[in-house]
Amino acid sequence: MNLIICLTGEAEQLAFLPEIASLGAGIELGSYGLAGIRSEQQWEARVRLHQELRARFAGPLAIHGPFLGMEFAHLDHLIRAAVQRRLDMLFDVALQLGAGRIILHSGYTVEMELFDLDEQWLTGNISFWQREIQRWADAGIQIVLENDIEKSPDLLIRLVDGVGAPSLGLCMDIGHQHVFSSLDAPEWVRRMGRRLLHVHLHDNDRTGEAAEERRAGRWPIHGRLYPPSSPALPGRA
Repeated sequence: MNLIICLTGEAEQLAFLPEIASLGAGIELGSYGLAGIRSEQQWEARVRLHQELRARFAGPLAIHGPFLGMEFAHLDHLIRAAVQRRLDMLFDVALQLGAGRIILHSGYTVEMELFDLDEQWLTGNISFWQREIQRWADAGIQIVLENDIEKSPDLLIRLVDGVGAPSLGLCMDIGHQHVFSSLDAPEWVRRMGRRLLHVHLHDNDRTGEAAEERRAGRWPIHGRLYPPSSPALPGRA
């Protein structure tokens, strides 16, 4: 299993790269979700920032993609077109930076449960990822779908199994699980099994997503959480 350090790529973080490399760790680059999506100029600025970081770091690299409004099988065809364009932009960035893994929120929203649309969501997303995953696989890039507001991992498990592609797996965000699910984290891990390729480890007080230091939150971090045979992050292409 690879240790992955989450960074946004700001200039002040470059000083940490030698230490991260000495640990044999990889990097997960974020900030496309909030800072990069506001305009074409901001997206391009974010890419340039990450290109500078990549030039100084040759280790394994993952990218956390945009998440606001990223509903891959949305009923509205205009929204689907916008989501596809954003995903195309992310694909180009992944190729430029030599990323081995992309983390995407599942796209599941509260409306799915409210209007009893779970099965329609599942069918649409299986169809979408069966079409979409091949280009990522051909480029040597894994896609992992991250839980957000899901109360259990079961729908995500059915999605990954329905697509049936080795390059599509799951990311478990423990902070999200802690807020939204009554199931404990070990049960999520047990159910996900070998589909679980990536874990976000952070804490909160169960009232929301505001990040807290681990010692300030309420999640009991102890013992072994991850399967010992979890696949490693692919190296740089």
